[in-house]
Amino acid sequence: MKFPPTRNLKAGFIPGRFLSVILFFLLIEIALFSKPLSIQAQAKTDQNSKENLPQHLNVYFLKHLIKNTKDTILSPAHWDKDDWLSAAIATASTLAFLPVDNSIHHWAEDESSSAGHSVAKVFSGAGSPAMLLGLISTGYIYGEIFKQTNTRETFLLAGESLLIAEIFVQVGKMGIGRARPYTGEGAFSFHPFTTQGKWQSFPSGHATAAWALASCLAARTDSNLLRISIYSLATGISLSRIILDKHFASDVLAGSILGFFIGKKIGQPLKKLKNKPELNFIAGRGIIAFSLNYSY
Repeated sequence: MKFPPTRNLKAGFIPGRFLSVILFFLLIEIALFSKPLSIQAQAKTDQNSKENLPQHLNVYFLKHLIKNTKDTILSPAHWDKDDWLSAAIATASTLAFLPVDNSIHHWAEDESSSAGHSVAKVFSGAGSPAMLLGLISTGYIYGEIFKQTNTRETFLLAGESLLIAEIFVQVGKMGIGRARPYTGEGAFSFHPFTTQGKWQSFPSGHATAAWALASCLAARTDSNLLRISIYSLATGISLSRIILDKHFASDVLAGSILGFFIGKKIGQPLKKLKNKPELNFIAGRGIIAFSLNYSY
């Protein structure tokens, strides 16, 4: 008996192992958020309830989203000296990568056939809009079904973080119009006010979304295991965009920082962040690394 020839998998196909990775992180997330809250977390929840955080996907959620969007856009008007210093450090760090963007791009091209490239595809897929929205939707529905107030609020805030981050990303992509590395135009090629995808490299949408979601979730839980898991996933998603030659390193760094601060602001709206993030960078022949650390 003859069977029809097997067709090659399309680039957009999600392999079984990929689904297993996503399912693994999702199960960890649901399991940890469904645990009884600690005293600290419960206090946050009680305080949040008084502040009328959205608890259901309804008109009030939309109003809360609009308010948070406006507050995020206008937040520089209320920054203090420390906030401006953090913004200056973030900007300087991004600009510092510009001179080595092309070198990193050539390295990514040379590594296109390595095993790391295959792993990067998995992480990049995990950071796709469909996956992140699916994860948020699943968490919210879980909270609705099992009456988990903290879980429901958390994933609604995560959804807000993702949507607000996307606004900033699209404005940056279309307004700046930076050419993607695979176009071969170089790191200093810009086409402002464009709608063409090949000229929408800055900032990285995947990195921004991943870090917005990760920092929002991390701000809403006392579980170190969950924080480590989601920040590791966000890091993998960010680096995958460089390895796959979809973005320059500075695109990814800018997106990561942008997403981190948006998620932190939305996920932890009730207290002023006293501990400022610490940025560390290592750039040399054969190695490019950056880290964003924050103390809780």
